[in-house]
Parts: sequence; structure tokens; C-alpha cells
Amino acid sequence: MVGIPKSNRCDFCRSRKTKCDEAWPTCGSCRKAGKECSGPSKRVKFVNNGKRGRREREKDDPFPGAPDITLSDEVLGPRTTVSLLNLKNKTTKSGATFSKMRMYTHKPPAPAKLPGSPTDLLAGKIVTYLKSSEGTGYSLGMFICTLGYTPSLLENEALFDATSLLMSTWLKLCQGRNPEEMFDLRAYGRALRSLQKAITNSRERTSSATLAAAIYLQTTEFLFDGKNGRNQISHSNGIYTLMMERGPPKPGDNFGCQLIFDSFVFIFRLLLAGQIENFFVRPEWQHALANFFVQFKDRAPAIMEMSKLIQYATIVAQIIKRFSDIQRLHPDLQDPDVLEDLTTDVDDMIMKYRALDDCTIEPLLQNKKIYEIDDPASPLGTCYTFPSPTTALYFANLFSYNIVINRIKQELNAMMGLDDPDLEAECVRLSWKIWLSCWYTQSLKPLCAVSFDMPMCVSYVSAGPAIRAYLLCFLRESESYRKTEANRWTEQAVLAHNDLLTGRWPGEHPFNDQGSEMRSIMDRLPRI
Repeated sequence: MVGIPKSNRCDFCRSRKTKCDEAWPTCGSCRKAGKECSGPSKRVKFVNNGKRGRREREKDDPFPGAPDITLSDEVLGPRTTVSLLNLKNKTTKSGATFSKMRMYTHKPPAPAKLPGSPTDLLAGKIVTYLKSSEGTGYSLGMFICTLGYTPSLLENEALFDATSLLMSTWLKLCQGRNPEEMFDLRAYGRALRSLQKAITNSRERTSSATLAAAIYLQTTEFLFDGKNGRNQISHSNGIYTLMMERGPPKPGDNFGCQLIFDSFVFIFRLLLAGQIENFFVRPEWQHALANFFVQFKDRAPAIMEMSKLIQYATIVAQIIKRFSDIQRLHPDLQDPDVLEDLTTDVDDMIMKYRALDDCTIEPLLQNKKIYEIDDPASPLGTCYTFPSPTTALYFANLFSYNIVINRIKQELNAMMGLDDPDLEAECVRLSWKIWLSCWYTQSLKPLCAVSFDMPMCVSYVSAGPAIRAYLLCFLRESESYRKTEANRWTEQAVLAHNDLLTGRWPGEHPFNDQGSEMRSIMDRLPRI
């Protein structure tokens, strides 16, 4: 390939496409037109074996016949930075301008859709979100322990829609959306229709997937739509009905057993209100739960011991119901033998909770797994820190159930004319431990802190003015992420909720108009 000069025509003759006589330094055409002749051209062309290829022609002169747009140093100036904006405002030596040049920016390509079916994509999100949120204030595992089982069951339409609603709403919380924007009513309606369709199907009605869909839908309403969802439609009775039709889980049905734990918070509320029978005390249900936890006896003894908290909670619910029935009676109609039997059962539960405290919490305190640190913002001056959120939740629930049992023992002693000042001192000691966990639970906002509302309400009675203000602030901040009524956590609401948890009826004459009074209390209470 050889480089040879291109035509020697000057720029003026080349632009007019006329022959140049090459009478340098000024050719005849430039002399007649009064132009300054540019002289012979210095451009060259390349030929290969005497021929010039198309690729070389385009490379050398992509716009043949166009004027020379080379910008001289005089045009640009000594300090001018060559850019598209500078070029647009400059003029070439030949008079050409770029004033009408349009500049386009390349739009980023739209992200390609991930391969896979909708069920596969949702299953991948469940696994990813559960792993990434573990141990943080966004962990869904604090409320639902069965999400890890759902990926293989998402072919069920009701479970798919309910899980999709739960995960999409949770993701909006992680993105910092406004509480009014988190709960998608359209997706909620679709999940409701799918659940109704599954319930009317005789084959799907008693399946684990349908029960899980009802629990997930209720959990979503409770966590993210506290103002309307829980008060508008309650699925607790439906969950109870499905569980009764299914019966106790079969041996080896770990998913079915853990669904009981996911639904316990909603079933427990119905038990306190006396709306359903306490089926947990039936032998077949107790046997099913015992078979589930026995698998942890060798590989995780701590879990085996902690599981007793759930078993004891079912007995506590029965004790609260029995005490509530006694409270409804006029004092002259209360049977001393019934009071004595209930007192014996209460004493037995107090001993069981003390033993559970000694074998689960005390070792953690002695081994410094749970320890105190300074907390200037707390009225107590110190606070506890925990190895994990689940340990903190177990810690708070253990002492809250213990307080409930001691409060019932106080009421029974008052009915029988007895006085035991040590019971109040024990309630204060247990409440103090719950107050020390406030700082850690506040670090679990925005989502997981709401699971500690019940222990804070139970311990509120033993607190002084400063600690009560501190607890009210905690209760209000714990649910600031979700759509709720303004200032619904007041001292009256907390005390009313505490009365319900301990089976006591507020008012001077609790045995009058019992049903309407209970419904009125239930409607006024914040949902936990």
C-alpha cells in the first residue's frame, strides 16, 4: 500500500469543484474571486496494488465533497477545551458552523427480565430476603418461621398470592416507602380472592399451603396495616377453623408444627377473649408439639428447653380463661374450692417459670452472653445487650408470662383475704429485666421492635412516672413505620391491655353486661 498525494487543487477550487491552474502562490480562480489561495493540498490517499478500496476511501474521506472543518488554533483560542459544546459555538475556517447540531445521549438499556417462572422468581426472593435480613430489624423470621418451607409449595395459588403480598410489602418497607404506600390494596384483594377460592375447594381446604396463606395474610395486615386491615377483616377465626379441620400435625410434619407457632399470637388473643376452646391442652395436640421438639434434644438442648415457653403459654392461656370466669361472678358466688384449685395451678406455673429461667437465661447471664452496658438515655442508666433478636424476644416473653402469673396470684390472694408482699417485689424485679431490654429492642426498628409490645405493656403497671413515659415513647416509636391511629398508645390503652392479659375486668362491676363490655374493650385495644 503506497501513499500518494491527492489532487493539488486549492481549497477554493475543490469546494467549487473546478479545475485549478495551480499557479501558486495564488491560482487564477482565487485571483479573480479576490480570495486568499490556500495553496496546494497536503492530503494524501492510499492505494493497494494501484487500486483504492471502498474501506480506505471511507476511512480517508467519510464525507466526500464536504468543506474542511478543521478548527485552527486561532479559532478555538489558546485556552479552549475541545468539546461538543465548544464545537457547536465555533465556526470553521471555511465558514461552516455547527449551530444546528443536535446532541443525543444514549439511554441505558432496560434491564432484561430475569429468566424463570413467577414461582421460581418468588422462591428466589424468599431465600435471598430471609438470608439478608437475618439478625436485623427487618427480619421476617421474628414473626414467621415457616417461610423457608414455602418455595416448594408456591404452585398453590393462595399461598403464592399471600406470600407475594407479604414480600412486596416488606420490600417497600426496606426501601423507606411512606406507610400509606406500603400496603397494596389491589394485591391484597387478589390474595383474598385466592384464599377464598382455596377454602371452597375441598381438596385444598385442609392443606398446609392454604393454612399458611391465611396466616401470612393475617401477618401482613398486622405488620403493615395496623389502622385498617386488622380491624377490617380478621382471619384469626378462619385460621382456628382450618386448624380444627386439619387436626394435630402428623409425626414428621415439621411444616405443620411450625405453622402452629406462626398462628399462636392470633389464636392466643381469641383464647383470652374466650371466643374459642383452648385446644392446645388436648393430649393429641400436646403430643404433636412434644414430638416436634424432641428432635432437638441431642443436637440443640437449649432449643428443647426454650420450646417449653410455648407449651407453658398454652397453659397460661387456660389459667387466664379460668380466672376470667371467676372474675365475672359476684364475690358471693365464688367457690372457695375453685379458687384453691386455681391457686395450686398458678403456684405450679410459677415454679415452672423459675426453673425455665434458671436453665436458659441464667447461664447466658453468667457466661456474659447477655450483659449490661451504660445507657444515659434510659431512666435506669443501664441496659442489656443480647446475642440475637430471638434471644431478646425469648427473654422478654419469659418474664412477661411470669409477671402475668404473679399478678393472677395477687388477685387470687385478694379474693381469699391473703396478703403476700413478696409477689409485688417479684413483679418489680421481673419488670426491671424487661425495662433493661428496651434499648436493644429499639435497635430492632423498624419492624422487629413491634414484637416486644406485649412485654412492655405487662411491665407497665410496676413502673414509676419516668419509666412509664419511657415505655409509652417506646410503644409509639415501635410502630411508627406502619399506618396506625395517631397516639393510640396512651396510659389508659396500655392498662386496659394489661387487664385483658391478666384476665381482669376493668370497672367497678365487671360482672354486669359482660359480653358488651368485653367487645368494647377489645375494640379499643391496640393490636399486638
